[in-house]
Amino acid sequence: MLSRLIRHEWKETWRIPVVSFLIILILTLVCFFLFRQMEPPADPDAINVGAFVTMMLYCMAVSIISTVLVIYIAVRFYRNLYTDEGYLMHTLPVTPGQLLFSKLLVGALWMFVMSLLAFWAICCILLFGLPAMVNVDMTLLGPAVRELFPTLFGMEPIPFLLFYVLLSLVSSFSSVLTAYAAISLGQLFAKHKVMASILCYIGFTMLVQIVTSILMIPSLTRMILSEAMLEATDTIPAAFGAYMREVFLISMVGSLICAVVSYLLSGYIMKKQLNLD
Repeated sequence: MLSRLIRHEWKETWRIPVVSFLIILILTLVCFFLFRQMEPPADPDAINVGAFVTMMLYCMAVSIISTVLVIYIAVRFYRNLYTDEGYLMHTLPVTPGQLLFSKLLVGALWMFVMSLLAFWAICCILLFGLPAMVNVDMTLLGPAVRELFPTLFGMEPIPFLLFYVLLSLVSSFSSVLTAYAAISLGQLFAKHKVMASILCYIGFTMLVQIVTSILMIPSLTRMILSEAMLEATDTIPAAFGAYMREVFLISMVGSLICAVVSYLLSGYIMKKQLNLD
């Protein structure tokens, strides 16, 4: 029965994510052609304002589309399990855990694809847009980026990409489960359940951000107090790469813990404290 739930959820949700992906691809192509029509500034110290604005608007559009997808997944979860549809869903011969897992698996998969597509799209835009935005020799920029990559991110490009894929996967589950947990908590209120869910989501995300920020303080302190940072140099200190690596690790661990807590909380409310509209 679980496989049927997953197939049904997949068939019912594919339209909005696919449309979102197509919009990003179309925007990427449009920006590519716009950048092809632009000329870099003659002054090496100047930037092409048009290219810069186009790049910023593109990044904002990708971010908005990603947010819309999260909202869509959350709204579908709420409508299917906590409104009139929930009476039917909860009479099916399945457990609340199976209902939660089927929606989680499909929703997190869509978010994972979105995160990878967004990363690819932004990398493409940087590759297309930089030659139009600044007067730079791309043949020299590539080797320079590869040389500075470990200093900036604390790891080589290939390990970074593999780590990013893993981080995106964990973050996708975490973001979906956070929304599910907030919606489930909101149903415990007698009135204004939607508003309560929104407030729970805001509070939950703020709490996670505060905790992760506190955990990053020791790494930030070590970087600031390192000898390279104390010296007046124009180079990137070696401690910066170690700091960024620890930031990524803390973010992944925080997302993993948040996902586990949200899953347990959502499952408990669906089993023990179910309160349909």
